[in-house]
Amino acid sequence: MDEVLKKFGNVMVASETCDESKSIFEDLYKNWGKFRNQEERRKQILEKQKSDRNSNYDNIRGILESVNSEDANNIFKTNKIHYRPNIFVAGFHKIPLTYKNVLMFSEWMIEKPEDFNDNWYVVPCPKGVRMLVVASKGLTKCYTKYGQYRFEFRTALPGGNPRDTRCNHCCVLDCFYYEKGNTMFVLDLLAWNIQPMCDGETDFRHFWLQTHLAEIDELKRITKTNNVIFSLLPKIPCTPDSFNEFMMKYPAFPNNNPSLDGFLFYHKRAHYVSGETPLVGWLFPFMVPEVMGEDVKISQAYLIQKPIDYTNQAEFIQNFNRKHAKKQRKIGCAMDTSEMVKNENDDSVDQSISSNKKGGKTEENSKMEAEVIDEHKDQIACSLQSYT
Repeated sequence: MDEVLKKFGNVMVASETCDESKSIFEDLYKNWGKFRNQEERRKQILEKQKSDRNSNYDNIRGILESVNSEDANNIFKTNKIHYRPNIFVAGFHKIPLTYKNVLMFSEWMIEKPEDFNDNWYVVPCPKGVRMLVVASKGLTKCYTKYGQYRFEFRTALPGGNPRDTRCNHCCVLDCFYYEKGNTMFVLDLLAWNIQPMCDGETDFRHFWLQTHLAEIDELKRITKTNNVIFSLLPKIPCTPDSFNEFMMKYPAFPNNNPSLDGFLFYHKRAHYVSGETPLVGWLFPFMVPEVMGEDVKISQAYLIQKPIDYTNQAEFIQNFNRKHAKKQRKIGCAMDTSEMVKNENDDSVDQSISSNKKGGKTEENSKMEAEVIDEHKDQIACSLQSYT
């Protein structure tokens, strides 16, 4: 173990300088020091979870309050582009990021957990854009992992389209968006119909997603009220047989569409927390034998993806973190043009989810717009009355 800690000493120092998503267990990290192994931190976090159920509930309850308190009159907002700097400039107010630091992020898995075969799942992750998907008040909005608004559409999720505007219907999901296939790959669940799910364990959250998404058949196809396909990512138990079988399967997704980015490893008892946690680990496929042991059977198709200059995991992570830190510095100094990006993305997403828009407004779109106006006519009337 001392050899492993020495090997990753520089990696952990480097990762501290570029970590954008602070964990709610940050105080524990400070007390433990930089070089304590992941196994010890996992055990202490699992113990801390038992006494922190209320704080976890408060965290997601705050998100739900943000969902329910969004401006009820946003149907009057235009798509005008606004340029806002990311630093203080007289006359400008920085756009508040309501959903910043909400998603749960993994740590690099640098050692095989002691209970790996009994208490862990592996999840194949597609190459796509990480999204926080919020369905509420008849519309589904998507935000980046940094909390920036990207685009919106209609979905069959609770509260996700104009036919479902009940105040107690909403849904918050953690997803990967694969634009080419117009598909949201569902990774995890934060809330369902104003019921917080973050204090539920991984097993429970996945079971809930399996049962409730299966009940909404419309999520599997494109319709007027569901503009994107939803597909639940599998969680495979890491027992020796099932893990070897999974690692020998290639490609991870049918016809390699989408292509695989890497593997997430979830502890069965992990709660959903904002920021990084050692209860969720990340590995690229070619790293699996190095971390999990050479006895793990793995498809040669994964091993040939190893970079030519790859030497070991520690050096790879150190270089990766250095490049990531440089990228984050550029983002921090850049102008915030999220509204401009929003409109550009709206155009691209609209093309992928509604080919009818290419030729202008169709009769079907006109009917859909009339439907929205009809369902919100009482709200519009009240709003107009308040202005007079």
